Amino acid sequence: MPRITLASLDLFWLIQQAQYLQRNGSLRGYYTTRLRPGIEKIKPELAHSCYPAHYALRVWQMYLQSLTGTYGYLQVCRLFDLWLRSVMDWDTDIAAILSGAGLATFHAGKKRGIVTVVECGSTHTDYQHDIVLAEFKRNGISTPLFPKAYRDRVKAEFALADYIQVPSHFVAQTFLEKGIDAKKLLLAPYGANLEVFQPKTDLGENRPFRAICPSGINLRKGARVLAEAWRKLNWKDAELVWIGAIGPDTKHLFTPPLPGLRLVNLLPHTQLAELYRSCDVFVLPSFEEGLARVLLEAASSGLPLIATPNTGVENFFTPGDPEGWLIPVNDVDALCEALISARENREKTFAAGQRAAQKTKTGWSWDAYGKRVMQNYLSIPG
Repeated sequence: MPRITLASLDLFWLIQQAQYLQRNGSLRGYYTTRLRPGIEKIKPELAHSCYPAHYALRVWQMYLQSLTGTYGYLQVCRLFDLWLRSVMDWDTDIAAILSGAGLATFHAGKKRGIVTVVECGSTHTDYQHDIVLAEFKRNGISTPLFPKAYRDRVKAEFALADYIQVPSHFVAQTFLEKGIDAKKLLLAPYGANLEVFQPKTDLGENRPFRAICPSGINLRKGARVLAEAWRKLNWKDAELVWIGAIGPDTKHLFTPPLPGLRLVNLLPHTQLAELYRSCDVFVLPSFEEGLARVLLEAASSGLPLIATPNTGVENFFTPGDPEGWLIPVNDVDALCEALISARENREKTFAAGQRAAQKTKTGWSWDAYGKRVMQNYLSIPG
């Protein structure tokens, strides 16, 4: 059984991987910005926290992001990487590190003969840059999502590491198109907490039709497309529940106000699951991401999904009979048509959501994700 060390800025999906590897005895250590053994359930001897990077990340997120953009995030990545290289226990077989946060550590690991894996939750950085910048420019923004120095750093990790672990075929395809060898890619789609996200049990036909988008009000995740589609539909007796806050980059989308809009702050998972169950359909018209975990949480809660291929949803959808609607990227009319279809036959929409919930029970738990990851690690030549 290989000994595996994980590292990431923040927890992301790697906490689920760490918990699974700990249960089967393979976790050598988990290094992150803040790990609380009593909460995240990682044994104290395996939990390593870089508190300077934790506080730097939070200060950047809360106060400096509007001033420094993602250049500030790059500096936190560099800080974390230097800390990781200096404290890493090299008595391990595999080091899997979040993309952007491990270049120096990968170099050190390669010198010691350790297998190196980039954990990448989004598309290839060049693909991400191009598609997101195009959408930014449609909204009058010329600054890219990440500065060139960060993109170069990530590409250097891709070239240096032995493997790159990705969450969907959509992501894998963007790597292949950028010249990455298919043998270097490991596929491990995420899961959901099926105990918290339980399916709705009734249609709720006595309340207004309700769509939910939990992705934040984010241009990368299709905020403009959703706002334009909802405005075009102009439904006075339907609700759009949107989790997130309107920022300077998106405030133009809400003038004049959208009909039936209900803004909600970020919620703990138990409250989010309850909110899902009060809705009819989930919407995510993203331009770019890996495999949106909210897709699986909503499906587990009994909602059919309206999503673009660029969310990674095709890994979940049943071919020919999807648990929702697959719509093209940047297609307002297609989103309108899907929403109209969901509203016109709410019984059929409810049934699609029940199919989605049933589908999540067939290999879409976090435990199933852990097994996929473990199989990937076991497939690496010893």
